[in-house]
Amino acid sequence: MSYQAKGLQAWLFQRLTAVFMALYILYFLVVILTTNHMTYQLWVEWFSHPVMNTATGLFFIHLVVHAWVGMRDIVLDYIPNDTLRLTTLACISFFLIISCLGMLRILFSLSLKI
Repeated sequence: MSYQAKGLQAWLFQRLTAVFMALYILYFLVVILTTNHMTYQLWVEWFSHPVMNTATGLFFIHLVVHAWVGMRDIVLDYIPNDTLRLTTLACISFFLIISCLGMLRILFSLSLKI
């Protein structure tokens, strides 16, 4: 039996990732709005902190999972041709993985500046 997120599992993935992303965005906005002068140096120090760096990495991983579940459901519902469906899903997954890896690379380089 292969593992695939179906039905309730996909719905639960969508909701859990949305809750984490909403909390992260809320924290991010509070910090940005309450900081008087956000200079480049403060920005780098803030994102270099291990907790913020880890939370940001988790945010982008959750964003990829959230986007994948949503886009997968849309493609499965609206593209009837199997070949086109597979090609579309492959392109979406490639884009999401490359984007997430790029962001994690940037975060990893920031964590080395401590």
